[in-house]
Amino acid sequence: MSKFDRPYISGDEIQINQLYTLITGNIRSDEDYRWEWLQTWKGQGSIWLIFEDDRPESDQLIGQYSLMPTPLSFFGKSFLTGRTENCMSHPDFRGKGMYFYHEKKYFEEAKKIYKAFFTTTGDVARGAPGKVRHKLGYRPYDYWVTYSLWLDIGEMSKEVYSKLPKFIRKWKFLGRFISAVISTLLLKLNGSSNAYEQDSFQDVGEDEAPFVDIEKLWKENAVLYGISVDRTRAYMEWRIKDNPYISHRFLCKYEAGKLLGYIIYTIQDGIVHLVDILADSKDKSIFKALFDQLKYLSSSRGYSQMKCHTLSKNEFLIDRLRESKFLDYTNLISRMKKAKTEPSMQFFVYLSDEVELEQDVWDHQNWYFTDLVKEGRPYTGRPIE
Repeated sequence: MSKFDRPYISGDEIQINQLYTLITGNIRSDEDYRWEWLQTWKGQGSIWLIFEDDRPESDQLIGQYSLMPTPLSFFGKSFLTGRTENCMSHPDFRGKGMYFYHEKKYFEEAKKIYKAFFTTTGDVARGAPGKVRHKLGYRPYDYWVTYSLWLDIGEMSKEVYSKLPKFIRKWKFLGRFISAVISTLLLKLNGSSNAYEQDSFQDVGEDEAPFVDIEKLWKENAVLYGISVDRTRAYMEWRIKDNPYISHRFLCKYEAGKLLGYIIYTIQDGIVHLVDILADSKDKSIFKALFDQLKYLSSSRGYSQMKCHTLSKNEFLIDRLRESKFLDYTNLISRMKKAKTEPSMQFFVYLSDEVELEQDVWDHQNWYFTDLVKEGRPYTGRPIE
């Protein structure tokens, strides 16, 4: 019995997808894999594999360390960074120390390519990825939160009911009454859904998406947004337009032919997920107009909820969400139950010396992250890392 490791070679995707399905339950086609790993905006992603040659020839892959090339802008200066994605070890080999040494070895190789690293880690491996990153020098910097705005009282009442303490849900009539009251009060706080002048907005699909205008808007505002995804046309078209998993729409606000702001969103199971939002000059009124218009469109189309994911200390975006009546319902329900909720999606960061020379890189106020930085898989799936 012996183990060996090496970088990816053509054909490895067969065993990679086999292990991926074993761990996540998701089935990934060859086309999906090519988009995600072999034909990214920056060419092939970084993939290092470990095998055990005593296993059947078609099932020798036991671990993968992989990084998705991601462009991050630090106050207008672009750096190539590595986002850990699909890092995994075979269940038969977990807890034996094998994976850590594999990632540690190739992390040193990766430092020759990338200027910074980050990871979003969930509970698929019970927090093990976060522990590995911590040992490698990553900082457990923040965690992801979800802000929601409900549009349908019936669906909201069901959600509130499911979060009530068991002793209340035991009395179904009481539980449903309480959830209905809470939902009614919260929906009243949302306010009305007023449409703006239609000629100042465009709601279009991917084929009509203004990627050139988006890149131009971003370049003019990158310094203001501190540390965020570098919204180049190449990255945006790959991440959004070429994405085989999700179809996106673009709500764009214009004035005199100039793009002033946009929301990229997708709809799944009647829920509107906000993938990215940006406004010229970080203008609060543009943010509000975009949120209000999307709320109006979503309500008129019969969608039940709007959701936006961001880092918990991204105060600028969170303030804009709260102004538009979005709430962190997970935190709200936890306070109602007087129970502490541990964050399930943490955010770890490793910065090279070169990047750390940039201004205030560890100040949370300077980070502006949306779902644009994530993998781009369906929200109802179980992505890893």
